Amino acid sequence: MKKAAQEQWMYNISLDDRTAFREMFEYYYAALCVHARRFVGDTGVCEDIVQDVFCAVWMNRHRIDYRIPAKNYLTAAVRNHCLNYLRDRRPASFEDLSLSENVPCGEDADSVWMLDELERLLADALDKLPPEYRMAFEMSRMEEQPVSEIARVMNVSVRTVERYRNKALEILKSELKDYFPIVVLLLGWKWQRLKIIFSPDFHAFHLPHL
Repeated sequence: MKKAAQEQWMYNISLDDRTAFREMFEYYYAALCVHARRFVGDTGVCEDIVQDVFCAVWMNRHRIDYRIPAKNYLTAAVRNHCLNYLRDRRPASFEDLSLSENVPCGEDADSVWMLDELERLLADALDKLPPEYRMAFEMSRMEEQPVSEIARVMNVSVRTVERYRNKALEILKSELKDYFPIVVLLLGWKWQRLKIIFSPDFHAFHLPHL
């Protein structure tokens, strides 16, 4: 993704450009979910927060200062939404984060991992898997093949496929650590063909789940 195109997203969105909004969403969504996990440990809540931020961007597109870089605006918005969530739902956690030394605010927008960086992390982790583990895992997650079909193709038992897949998960969790839940979303959604489903007025959208 060229930097010039990224810098135009906010401006184009202010002109009701839905394509720019889709592109910005696809590029930043996973990284912002990882960013949200620095504050809120629940992956599902992180996804909801990030989607809420994007909904707010579209609904307020005519009032947002498009001169602010999208990355800076979005990371700040996600951080604020996370803190609001903790304040309203988990007061004890919010009080702990309110201590300046506990707030990861020193991690500016440049420290947020983007889609291409997350894909590189995933590729590096997959390269470390034994061939049979990787094949079972990719056929299951990326190709969405049933275990019985994977067993047939690999010429092994269903139980062996399940063992390969589970061992692959263990290794990936160890390699990717905090990024694992979001990177698995990248794998499952096949980002190159990800479709975002919007309501007619763009006031709401949802994503396919694993």
